[in-house]
Amino acid sequence: MRKDVGVVEAETISLEPRVAAELMKISRTLTLMRWPPHKSRSQSIGPTQGRILAFLRSRSHSQITLSSLAENTALSPATASEAVRKLKERGLVRKVRSRDDARAIHLSLSAAGRRKAEQAAAGSSHLHEAIGRLTRSEQELVLHTLKNIQQAMNHPEKTP
Repeated sequence: MRKDVGVVEAETISLEPRVAAELMKISRTLTLMRWPPHKSRSQSIGPTQGRILAFLRSRSHSQITLSSLAENTALSPATASEAVRKLKERGLVRKVRSRDDARAIHLSLSAAGRRKAEQAAAGSSHLHEAIGRLTRSEQELVLHTLKNIQQAMNHPEKTP
């Protein structure tokens, strides 16, 4: 059997399953970083909650309302509200009524929320370091490709 036959076969096999498998590996690695095997899932935070904690951490000296949180994290108001409710139940987020406007409620991190946000930030730094090893053009290509995949998943009827 000739060596180049295997090369031709590999080139004609669809890349979709291989790309999907690599994305699943990355997803699994990120999940394990967020939910180490020695911790229960009840102690962990999901991606939406992590985004909220990170945002509140980055704006620790600002008065953040639920609507500004939703807008700045690209979450629907309903999704943001539900995630904040769960974070409050876990003692990670505080809600304080505004002194100036009784209708407004400001969000902030509790001490436990700050610690959890720091842990999440430390975990994401591993991903940032890995991405930082790519060249600028590789990063641009990955970003463009991931956006296209996300768009295709959100709108399956539209194909590029």
